[in-house]
Amino acid sequence: MKYIFFLIVGCSLLLFSCEETNNIDPAVMITKISPSNHQVYDFNDTAFFKINFSDNSQITATSLRLYLATGKGLLTMSFKPNNKMASIDTFLIMNDSAYTFVNFDIVAEDDAGNISSKSSHIHLGL
Repeated sequence: MKYIFFLIVGCSLLLFSCEETNNIDPAVMITKISPSNHQVYDFNDTAFFKINFSDNSQITATSLRLYLATGKGLLTMSFKPNNKMASIDTFLIMNDSAYTFVNFDIVAEDDAGNISSKSSHIHLGL
């Protein structure tokens, strides 16, 4: 009888713990179409930034920040899409020798407060 009691309690705990993990709201999915990580560009090439966002709930904020290794900002874009899908599509002309190392950060947040981010950089080949 004692073993049956522990078996029932153990199964109940297992069921409740599985139910909790199914209720966790996943963070926004960020899909970076371009550029490739560490992509190298020739002088005067155009670096295209195409990023897609998707979530099972409303995406409340998205942003893209481009900046030099020194921290100097080149471009900051932010949107409040209030939709389950969003995208950012922009470009940077690699026409400055200071662009030898351009960092970029992508951030998104959903209405549950989940935050996703990705970072990388591109290079100007000299």
